Amino acid sequence: MPLVRIDLPDTTPDEQRRAIADGVNAGLVRGLGMPVDDRFQIVRSLPVESFAYDRHYLGVDRGAVVFVQILMVRGYSTETKKATFAAIAEELEAVGVRPDDVFVAVTENGPEDWYAGRAGNGTAA
Repeated sequence: MPLVRIDLPDTTPDEQRRAIADGVNAGLVRGLGMPVDDRFQIVRSLPVESFAYDRHYLGVDRGAVVFVQILMVRGYSTETKKATFAAIAEELEAVGVRPDDVFVAVTENGPEDWYAGRAGNGTAA
């Protein structure tokens, strides 16, 4: 059950915002093997001037960057994470986001760090 935050420039059309959110979810399904309905996302549109980044970091030519933060339980291998990054980039490329404009960061924690409502009887998930 990753929690995903997607930050986009407010110049991103509504239809593409939804397509980007769907693409990130599809990339997580492909890369992590999670169920398609295991979806928890926060999509934020911010003024374009809110974004500051190195347009040429690692020798890449960036334009309108889509920032994706994924909070998930630790335990996935480096290979699985790399496959997930690639899957997200491929899914977003299919909806018009250049792979060079995708920036993904993962933060991991343990199952004891999650609460998912009463499903866990008031305890960690």
